[in-house]
Amino acid sequence: MRQGTSDAPTAFPAAETPSRTLAIEVFEKLRADILSSRLPPGMKLRFDDLRQTYGVGLSPLREALSRLAENRLVVATGQRGFRVPSVSVNDIMDIAMVRKEVEGLALKLSIKNGDDAWEARVVAAHHKMTLLERAGKTVAEDIWESRHREFHHMLVSCCQSPCLLHLHGLLCDQFDRYRRLSAQSRLPNMPRSLIHQRILEAALGRNVNLAVKLLVEHIDEASQLIVAGLERTQQRTKTPARGIKKRTRT
Repeated sequence: MRQGTSDAPTAFPAAETPSRTLAIEVFEKLRADILSSRLPPGMKLRFDDLRQTYGVGLSPLREALSRLAENRLVVATGQRGFRVPSVSVNDIMDIAMVRKEVEGLALKLSIKNGDDAWEARVVAAHHKMTLLERAGKTVAEDIWESRHREFHHMLVSCCQSPCLLHLHGLLCDQFDRYRRLSAQSRLPNMPRSLIHQRILEAALGRNVNLAVKLLVEHIDEASQLIVAGLERTQQRTKTPARGIKKRTRT
């Protein structure tokens, strides 16, 4: 049996020059800031501001932004530059629909092709998540996100399809941006440990149908929380603060 790789395709070609290395670095920094909403939805990305913030020149910055645009993490606005994509209920539901299909297929193939090494990687990734939950204290968001992402990646890592792994990575970025944004609405955001345990057990038991079913339910539940968070945020922005009247133009 061939052993699948656990490494997702990189965003840049392997051959690197100093300029390419800088582009990769700023790509990763911008990506992280967009996913965490440090660069919020709809924000204009002005070159002068970005050059000062990330300490890079115009050429690697343009290359990084072009890669992010290919990944739908920024939007090109013609001659006016780039901006962070806005968010909407229709968009997250579209992302969730495609993610369920792609990740479901990748999980099915990974269970079929997975060997002992794959099982060990999945178990280890799940254990790293449970360690955070057992700590019983507030965990840094970036640490949780990294371990949660690793678990989902390890589940599909033996699908033996670089194309599926690439698509899966892009969709997870899109989905995670929404999910992390929903946390700011003070709605429940951290995935439940029980569903992860059940997915793990189904995958190790080679029960493809159950594993995919549980995965789909997991994504659906997260989608519903995200939509509730978006609607709550929209409602809050439409409602004037108590005691403050809307001004009318004169």
